[in-house]
Amino acid sequence: MKKKKRRLFAGLLTLALSVTMTACGGGTSTDKVASAPEGKKAQELVVVDWGGASSEAAKKTIYEPFEKANNVKITVVSPTDVGKLKAMVQSGSVEWDVVNSDTDVALRLEKEGLLEKLDYNIIKKDDIYSNLVTDYSIGLQVYFTNIAYNTEAFKPGSQPKNWAEFWDTAKFPGPRSLYKNPVGTLEAALLADGVAPDKLYPLDVDRAFKSLEKIKKDVKVWWEAGAQPPQLLGTKEVVLASAWNGRVSAAKAQGSPVDNEFSQSLGMATSWVIPKGAPHKDLAQKFIAYAISPEAQAAYSNAIDYAPTNKKALEKLSDDVKKRIGQTPERVKSQIFIDNRWWVDNYDKINERFNKFMLE
Repeated sequence: MKKKKRRLFAGLLTLALSVTMTACGGGTSTDKVASAPEGKKAQELVVVDWGGASSEAAKKTIYEPFEKANNVKITVVSPTDVGKLKAMVQSGSVEWDVVNSDTDVALRLEKEGLLEKLDYNIIKKDDIYSNLVTDYSIGLQVYFTNIAYNTEAFKPGSQPKNWAEFWDTAKFPGPRSLYKNPVGTLEAALLADGVAPDKLYPLDVDRAFKSLEKIKKDVKVWWEAGAQPPQLLGTKEVVLASAWNGRVSAAKAQGSPVDNEFSQSLGMATSWVIPKGAPHKDLAQKFIAYAISPEAQAAYSNAIDYAPTNKKALEKLSDDVKKRIGQTPERVKSQIFIDNRWWVDNYDKINERFNKFMLE
């Protein structure tokens, strides 16, 4: 663990050093539920997530335990498609019950009136970082868009350690890959151009695009799915990429010659939302309560290297896991959080400009 949150996550960073992170506990915690009685027809729930390694981790640590405990059959749809969600709600024909959305997107969906209110009598929010809680969404995970590299092209310690070095194609030659989305990509471009982390917002959009122009010819692939960067790096189609840390560490664990550089990593989050008109919205509330419990979130972070959003979950994780998910004191110090609220107000016009930039 999307993906700025400098203001939104100031509290998160401070708390991350003194307490522990991950989902909120409550009456649906994994240590309090018993298996559902047999013989009764299972309820159905459609959950939408991003697919790939994160979906597999959620299946083992959240979906399957919830199914067993509550006599539910979960159908997983991947990847998250915001356009489809909007079309469903606007047509009054909603097929999805729960959606894992980038937090900045969740805020935009909320603003457009496309979500159901969350029931905080069922969902226990007290231990979730307050900046990830609204009436209509609640944080699932914190992840990082960071510099990822091929370890055969760059021996450990010789890789770029900040975005300015990522942009330095003379000192660090080879093809790159960047996210085909302005969120995070513009922040990286400004950091590469020398903007101080605490001076990022409001983003100097003109300066960001000028910085992107400098590296555009070296960007071989503009990636759109989280699985792409580790694949591209593993085959040396590119030697450097912006990437989601969990996808890279999962590939590394499977023997791929890839690794993360956490310095100047860009902190983002995803959140659970319920589309307006969801067919099983009451069950969806119960599912979210379960998914953000400390036990479920700790299990999830043990399965994939994304940080929890519930303060009580980190204490359930080993020091090694905390290091891999970027939650040691030294790694927290160099992180920069995306400002979701700024993007809510500015995304549409900047995304239009970004798409034009891609076509030039």
